[in-house]
Amino acid sequence: MVDKLIIHDLVAECKIGAFDWERETPQSIWLDLELEIDATQAAARDDVRATIDYGRLVTTVKQHVEHKTFSLLETMAEEVAALVLKDFLTPSVTVRVRKRALPGIDYAAVEITRSEKP
Repeated sequence: MVDKLIIHDLVAECKIGAFDWERETPQSIWLDLELEIDATQAAARDDVRATIDYGRLVTTVKQHVEHKTFSLLETMAEEVAALVLKDFLTPSVTVRVRKRALPGIDYAAVEITRSEKP
């Protein structure tokens, strides 16, 4: 069984878009993160030090995306996945990035799953 830590609808304001006019003003994006974890030790000890501190995770990801400019959702997703794998103890992460993109659709999204390299 794979345990997961799930962050849903992390909202960040960032400059993103394929066109210059899209990147002129920050816009809202929503991120979902799913990190593979082993919850056994944390549950047994009831101690945040035995698991991923999701407060630190949210702060780290939000600061990263809000201080950069991106053209593509794909680029943002790749950078967030690399950051999470580097800074947090997880063997794999799934990142979904969503934004309101066009009239007539709720959102456009990119979802990727990346694993640490052996």
